[in-house]
Amino acid sequence: QELDVCDQEANEGGEVVVYKQVGPVLIKNDLDEARETVAKRLEFISGEIKKTELKITKKDEQSHQLAKSIQEMQSAMQKAAVEAAKA
Repeated sequence: QELDVCDQEANEGGEVVVYKQVGPVLIKNDLDEARETVAKRLEFISGEIKKTELKITKKDEQSHQLAKSIQEMQSAMQKAAVEAAKA
């Protein structure tokens, strides 16, 4: 959004100065380079979000399978207890 504002100012004839922080110092940065950097960061963040969502989905599936397995074991144990009580 900030870069869009810079575009508007540049189109209106205003001078746009973009800075980037390198350590404790602010250095002038080209507007196109700043755009490129932001685009790369957004791409990286999107990729990390997708990876995390995939991991969450896999863990969710594993937990559902584990819950199903536990239910089956409990059912088998209850049946065995009923059989033992009859005998």
